Amino acid sequence: MNLLDQLLLRKTEHELLQEKQGFVSDYLDMQSVSQTPKLSQQFFFQNKDIFISKHSRFAAYPEHTHQFLEINYVYKGCCRQQINGQEFELKEGDILLMDVESRHSIEALGDEDILINLLFQNKDVSINWLKQLQGENSLLYQFLLSDSSQHFKRDNFLLLHTEENSPVRQILSEMMTEYLLPQEFSQQMLKHYLPLFFYQLARLLPTLEKTVDLHLEESTYAQILKIIDREYASIGLADLAQRLSFNKNYLSNLIKAESGQTFTQLVTQRKLMKAQLLLRTTQLPIQEIALSVGFSNKTYFYEKYKETFGHGPKVERKN
Repeated sequence: MNLLDQLLLRKTEHELLQEKQGFVSDYLDMQSVSQTPKLSQQFFFQNKDIFISKHSRFAAYPEHTHQFLEINYVYKGCCRQQINGQEFELKEGDILLMDVESRHSIEALGDEDILINLLFQNKDVSINWLKQLQGENSLLYQFLLSDSSQHFKRDNFLLLHTEENSPVRQILSEMMTEYLLPQEFSQQMLKHYLPLFFYQLARLLPTLEKTVDLHLEESTYAQILKIIDREYASIGLADLAQRLSFNKNYLSNLIKAESGQTFTQLVTQRKLMKAQLLLRTTQLPIQEIALSVGFSNKTYFYEKYKETFGHGPKVERKN
């Protein structure tokens, strides 16, 4: 048994007390009986970006809300929770994300059940932010996330399942070790693990295909965006209209009504999004990137890039 397991399985003073007496309040303000208790930020963050703790076992935890994103990670065993009035059983490796104002209660954990709490001080960190990370290279995902769209239901909690050797589990284990068993440079290590953790979480979110499949039959515009996302470098309006069995002019008007842009403008936007991603994540020459996304005219590419992002591709690459 490693040091982290030994630490987490060892009974804390609070757990010993709960084992005898039942629930003993820790961070909750139990004085407020008229509304659901709320955990405040002030209890957790002392000049730190993240707070990690083991959830105390042996007593049920009453329903409460948070002022920040909370993540529950089932490190060992299992855990039953009620989230926004729904019953869930979390198993080993499950990750529960709960946004501001989500409500949950936790049934008593047994000896072998280890639930880890991760809290984040940055209020910009949210489920929707993680979804935007996943979909930053997609017109369709941006449409589904927009406030004007009725096609995408934004829950304020999300339950993710992970495999035994999932990278996100490995990163979580490293973060927990650095936080709960601190060594020299542990805080610096945690700051570098955080972005890796967030990107791995974004990868775990339901894929774009699964998110959209429920809505494709009822949304022609979603189908249009899906095709543009995939075939931006070569798709034309006539080809798109034929594929979707629509009149070309009708389809053009539909796109304009839904997006406020022409078909050509949407395709150009998608090309530029891809170009930006390649500039940020590869060392490919700018001219090669422009050609790969469908711009044959270098001058036009530079003009449209600056018009869209406020700076040229060379500045993007430098930054």
